[in-house]
Amino acid sequence: MKKSIIIVILIGSIFGLLFGKLLFKNYDGIKYLNETGNIYYIQYGVYTSYDAALKNTSSLNNAKIMEIDDKYYVYLGITSNYDVAIKVQSLYKEKGIYTYIRSDYVKNSETLDSLKKLENYQDNSSLSDYQEVFKNVFDSNLSF
Repeated sequence: MKKSIIIVILIGSIFGLLFGKLLFKNYDGIKYLNETGNIYYIQYGVYTSYDAALKNTSSLNNAKIMEIDDKYYVYLGITSNYDVAIKVQSLYKEKGIYTYIRSDYVKNSETLDSLKKLENYQDNSSLSDYQEVFKNVFDSNLSF
């Protein structure tokens, strides 16, 4: 009796192992998963009306106002590199402009690839250098 149970368990385990190996060998996971990535917005504020957003950002260069869920988000930059977002935030802080870094998950790999191509950062870049890159990104009409 004990021998027959052990033989059945052994045969079942072997079939399970072979079937699992065959299944995962033919599985093309990349085809079923979305290519995604994080992007980081350098956010100045959120407003309930477009006019309020425009009024409060009139003195800022390169501010982008985006409507999301009936709110108006003001962004001063966008990047796929978190270290760059932190650096830009500190450069704005030196000028007395306080920002918030908001992370988002992009499901469109083409958007993320395009964003990375437009980004050309160097360690010694100034705020105006970053603003020029952000202007190119904002003007490119990528869908975020």
